Amino acid sequence: MALKPTDKNWKNNNRDINYVGKDFASFRQNLVEYSKTYFPNTFSDFSEASPGGVFLDMASYVGDVLSFYQDVQLKESMLLHATEKKNVIALAQALGYKPKLTAPAVTTLTVYQTVQANGAGGNYQPNSTYYFKIKDGLQVQSRTNSNIVFRTIDNVDFSNPTDREIDVAGRDEASGAPNLYLITKKVKAISAQEKEITVDITDNSEYPTIDLNETNVISITSVTDAQGNTWNEVPYLAQESIFVEQPNTEANSNLSEYTSTVPYILEVKKVPRRFSIKVNTNNTISLQFGSGNNSAGFEDEILLPNTKNVGLGLANSITRTNEGIDPSNFLKTNTFGISPFGKTLTIKYLVGGGVESNVNSEDLTVIDRIEFEEDLLSLSEAEAALYESNKNSIAVENLEPAVGGRGDESIEEIRQNALGMFGSQNRAVTKQDYTVRALSMPERYGSIAKVYVTADGEIDNNSPASILSNPKNLQEFTNLVDSIKGLSKNDIQSELAKYLSQKRGNVVELNNPFAINMYVLGYTSDKKLTNLNTAVKQNLKTYLGEYRVLTDGVNIIDGFIVNIGVDFEIICYSNFNKREVLANCLTEMQDYFNIDNWTFNKPINISEIELILANVEGVMSVPSVKLYNICGEGGAGYSPNKYNLDEATRGKIIYPSLDPCVFEVKFPNKDIKGRAL
Repeated sequence: MALKPTDKNWKNNNRDINYVGKDFASFRQNLVEYSKTYFPNTFSDFSEASPGGVFLDMASYVGDVLSFYQDVQLKESMLLHATEKKNVIALAQALGYKPKLTAPAVTTLTVYQTVQANGAGGNYQPNSTYYFKIKDGLQVQSRTNSNIVFRTIDNVDFSNPTDREIDVAGRDEASGAPNLYLITKKVKAISAQEKEITVDITDNSEYPTIDLNETNVISITSVTDAQGNTWNEVPYLAQESIFVEQPNTEANSNLSEYTSTVPYILEVKKVPRRFSIKVNTNNTISLQFGSGNNSAGFEDEILLPNTKNVGLGLANSITRTNEGIDPSNFLKTNTFGISPFGKTLTIKYLVGGGVESNVNSEDLTVIDRIEFEEDLLSLSEAEAALYESNKNSIAVENLEPAVGGRGDESIEEIRQNALGMFGSQNRAVTKQDYTVRALSMPERYGSIAKVYVTADGEIDNNSPASILSNPKNLQEFTNLVDSIKGLSKNDIQSELAKYLSQKRGNVVELNNPFAINMYVLGYTSDKKLTNLNTAVKQNLKTYLGEYRVLTDGVNIIDGFIVNIGVDFEIICYSNFNKREVLANCLTEMQDYFNIDNWTFNKPINISEIELILANVEGVMSVPSVKLYNICGEGGAGYSPNKYNLDEATRGKIIYPSLDPCVFEVKFPNKDIKGRAL
């Protein structure tokens, strides 16, 4: 109840109190002023030796301590100002960022095996029967420190011609014919070792956790129970769908014809058995599981949304019509996955990394563990014996040093990475988001080399939304309509599909009027630009589907390749060797036109080329630099796209076409020519 002026306590409750003081001195001074103002006759000795001075000091001390901790708690609750590691880690994980406990070193391992020769009459080749396929997880120890172990992250398939080298390792003494070949493959490896623990889950509480007492855990590789069920890692328990990969074989996919370039097909799967990772302040991690009960054989994740359970909610009949709903996670419930209570879980995880894992070249030579994917039933007894003996020929080494190994992240690194994670929101919104997301798709699902993103129909007349905006296409479509009159419905649909397919090219699209066009190109095995096959586009479609905004449609379209040649002339100083100067100029041009330096819609600056040539030692002047288009005629491997470079040149700059294209020197040793005068 509010006090009135007539109340006896009104005067005491309207005293002038100073709320500005926050430290010991200001608290004491405010208390002294308060005593002088309101208790002038009661207390007047404010010296430090007086009893009253002791009480003032004690009250000021308590106020100073409380004020300090209030400021600290406020500061530690904000990620930008927090300084204690436990608070920074907690705030970072609240924003969706998992701090890294360690970073593994990365290197490329060269793997060798020998294979017997096959053939006769001068036509010899390795016997493909004895090609090995080594599973991922090949572990190699350092020859100088056995505690440092590297592990391959992909399989090694010697039968795959990609990145395979073949050399003669032995010849017959009598005839000189090859009788043994050395096969070489390369594979990426990280400094990691797999460990395994078994845990009995007896905790019946909600959201049980398992603590791993390791301070250098890189990742969790698998979690399985005794019944063979797999528990999948998700970024947070409310996320119920993950990416899974299937081998691109005839049994699993209708895209198996592309298995040499796309070994895996990407799919999205809903997982009721899941867990999330929590990073602890002591640099260990914990696995947290859901609270669902599947003892009756019912998984609440299979509940389908309908007008009854969406409007009323799934628990306690609380209305949820005004709640935000994640369209990629529409079926989430209040259990956040099945609890593993009463089960025995086997957890496999990778440990390693650190600065000490940055080993020198040729240091990783000792094979610690190796597993083969093999089918010996198709071999005869003699072939099987030779196959087993060939395993002794496998050897590995790292021809390049391992780099990237380091310890846990610092407080400032965690802070900045968490702020970046919060800003990205794990969604593709802008053109740059889609470009980076497409380029970040793992290579095992197909390699994306070049990406260009634009609004559908903005720059071209070949996009799905603008096919009929071209008068020529409209006339062709009119003629098509006349030709299909009287046909059955299925035949009409077939003819229309053929027409649209012809106009669009090999396009995988998500039908949406609010669409963007993503022009993509890939690399061949010898790093030449090429159109992506259907398997890569299908994987890219699946990959982007988990990140795109619900209303965004994405049309994945082949980009255009414009092959060019270069012809230049230089005048050398008289005291320089013309042949040597010309060789240096050719090398500079090959570096300039390296395909890694070129992307969609990048123009060619002729003045820049002239400047590069002029800066080569021994060059006096550059009288001529000419570029010309090379079209694919006669099966030479060039792109069929024709482009008039002369008409596209303005002020010594060759501009790209309106259709997104990449300029490429397909064969630098042949297409770049020069003369020294």
